[in-house]
Amino acid sequence: MIATFFTKSNPIHYILAFIYLMLLFYIKGSHDFSSLFSLVLLLISVFFVNFIISKNTLNKNNNFGIVAICFFIGLFIEELQSYDLLFSNIFLLLALRRIYSIRSPLKINKKVFDAAFWILMSSIFYTPILLFFILLLITMLLYSHFNPKTILIIIFAIISGSSFIYCLEIINSGYFSLFEFINISLFEITTNGIYLLSFNDNSFIDFKWSFKIVILLVFLTGFTSLYIWNGLVKTNERRRSITLVLFTTVLSLIIVLNNLNSAAFVFLLLPIIVIFTSCLERSKSSIIRNLILSISILLPYLSVLF
Repeated sequence: MIATFFTKSNPIHYILAFIYLMLLFYIKGSHDFSSLFSLVLLLISVFFVNFIISKNTLNKNNNFGIVAICFFIGLFIEELQSYDLLFSNIFLLLALRRIYSIRSPLKINKKVFDAAFWILMSSIFYTPILLFFILLLITMLLYSHFNPKTILIIIFAIISGSSFIYCLEIINSGYFSLFEFINISLFEITTNGIYLLSFNDNSFIDFKWSFKIVILLVFLTGFTSLYIWNGLVKTNERRRSITLVLFTTVLSLIIVLNNLNSAAFVFLLLPIIVIFTSCLERSKSSIIRNLILSISILLPYLSVLF
């Protein structure tokens, strides 16, 4: 019954989801202005995620993704309140919007420039996002757009973005040397690169493995395995699109695992919605779909008890 309700896209689903999340915010005591502003930023992220999914037909025309949104945001309402990471995620989604659209051969140069520029803007708020340049290069390879011209466009986008950031630094902090700006930027990028590769921040040791983290990892592992099996092993449909989603998931997980004690979980928003929805769409059992949807809706409220 629940699966039938969400099978067809309907505006009422968004209204119910908003009420669902607002009530959960109130129950968890997160009803100050700061928390509400975080919710607004999350809803903006949700808007961009839905746009990316619909524009690139990553899922069919249904609203199973609304349940995934309620499940994910509902579980991590208290954690997803870092303005820096939330703003970073919004700019990253702008970049992903252009990256996923590279599958169409129209205006490739503009898409590559925009994607590189928005990744750089996202990195202002959270430097490890520069890792997503890997996704841009992989996408160009998958769709046969990796050539000297597109590489020059990426370099030009980085120079343009860096110049913009430099101007912002001057406005914010006053004039300082261009060489000093370059040295600071390179040092920060190098430091964060080593940090991402080392996994030596003891995040696994210091992190409190709560009920909701275990639930998220179980869901993510199970659904990702099904997504790979159904999309690549069993049918091999839409191979390149599925590969992009999987690489997005891997890069997001690398960032999350290196900063478990933060709102970095927000970077998993897009892949979780795509993978969750795809698995439900492919399920032939209405009983299993209704069960999964029911559990996903109830778990964020049950997490209040733990």
